[in-house]
Amino acid sequence: MANIVDSGKVVAQMVNEENINVAIARLEERVAHMHRDMNEMKTDITELRSTANRWKGAFWVLIGLGGTLGFLANFIMGWLGTK
Repeated sequence: MANIVDSGKVVAQMVNEENINVAIARLEERVAHMHRDMNEMKTDITELRSTANRWKGAFWVLIGLGGTLGFLANFIMGWLGTK
């Protein structure tokens, strides 16, 4: 007798060529499915990285713009004599 894992449960089955072929076919299908999932995740991660890199530049532009606007507001309030 041999143990064959099916969906996380260990099932005792008699060892014969047909059972081994079925188990191998199931494993091959699972590996193919995991391969497709990994390719999909790789694509998603690549898209996330490119989006993050685009926003990294925009972040510094917004920081500079906010600093400039803050400086101008402070300068104008000082020029008008209000604090």
